[in-house]
Amino acid sequence: MNIFTIFWFLLKMFYQLLCCSFSFLTFLFNVFWVMCNLASAGIPWITVLLVVICVLSKFVKLRSPDEKRLQRLLASGSQGLYPEDLSFWPIAHRGAGYDAPENSKAALKKCVARGYRNVLVDAGLTACGQIVIVNRLTLEKAGLSGSIAVHKLESLKKINIAELHPMGKHFEAEYVLTLQELLEYLEENRLTVFLYISDNSSQMIEKLKASINAVFIERIIVITRSPVTIYQLRKVNPDVICGLWTEKSLALPLLKASTLITSIYGAFFRNIISPVIGISVVFLSKEEFNLHIAELWRNVGVRPIVYNVNSPNEKRYFQKTMKTQYLTDSLRSEPHLLMKA
Repeated sequence: MNIFTIFWFLLKMFYQLLCCSFSFLTFLFNVFWVMCNLASAGIPWITVLLVVICVLSKFVKLRSPDEKRLQRLLASGSQGLYPEDLSFWPIAHRGAGYDAPENSKAALKKCVARGYRNVLVDAGLTACGQIVIVNRLTLEKAGLSGSIAVHKLESLKKINIAELHPMGKHFEAEYVLTLQELLEYLEENRLTVFLYISDNSSQMIEKLKASINAVFIERIIVITRSPVTIYQLRKVNPDVICGLWTEKSLALPLLKASTLITSIYGAFFRNIISPVIGISVVFLSKEEFNLHIAELWRNVGVRPIVYNVNSPNEKRYFQKTMKTQYLTDSLRSEPHLLMKA
């Protein structure tokens, strides 16, 4: 090893030390800023708690997925023209469940035929340990009581989803898909699927981990209400893109009492939970969504999506003013389609 090699090695070490020092000083400044703001509110005990959480979060933080890969996923059907391409804005809830049998292959095909490539479907775990694409409301329409977890795949496969839909006579028989069948369909179709997980049990998480393959990573975005589920999935494979589904915060009695508490609650999810688990999108209720909230989420590298938006005027508002994607139950009410009609 000559002197030039040693000099180059020391130079690299000094550069890395400088970068780490800068990141650490930036982190300390942010923590100090949060402490000052909370202390001025007269609740220093929350300040101390947040400081501890901030410090601990640095040790468990996961790497966030590549933002460009997320953009390619969301624009898979618009050939790079989004947001100018109007098919980019809507995400078809349950495959646009008002227009076709919900969560069915027929609904997915109808979305693709119309040029819409972003859909959200529901996933649950059967009693025999199979992940299926179905919603509990579908089971209730079929006369089956209880959650998906109490039924076996064999009994679910007997349900003709098309018969349960108001427009079912226009479709052939449709049966419950498994996650494996969905992945096989996605191998041949350019479709981005938001997979909404309502069951956050350990068994469901293990089954999801076992299902992750190249198609899963390239075509599916996992959505759940549980940050723990997201963390466990992405800890195994950081390339999995995940999103958080948030309920209406005003539904919680504690958050109705104080605007300050509501702000702290939102900041906790945006600035601590979100960076640690590495989410890429967040689903927000349209009643609580505004430009300020959208900007706060975008500042931490998370794309906000609004649910559920069905009227043409609301869709036009979120497209033109809010400039954010939205979850919709029907693609027939898209503003540009009604203008053509």
